[in-house]
Amino acid sequence: MQDRYINSELYDLAVSDLETIARTFEPAAPDDLRTRIIEVLGDLGMWPIDCQYRQQAVLPHVAA
Repeated sequence: MQDRYINSELYDLAVSDLETIARTFEPAAPDDLRTRIIEVLGDLGMWPIDCQYRQQAVLPHVAA
């Protein structure tokens, strides 16, 4: 994996967000934990490669 460097302030905010998520984790809602972590990573611009391919998909034209 290639290192990715981001603004220190943004990095610190993301770490704070992750700490908050860990402190408020509700074991009865594990899906919420995953979603919240994905949101923090997305705010950093980090997405799985699969998302890139979906964004580039060409939608078929419908003839009228």
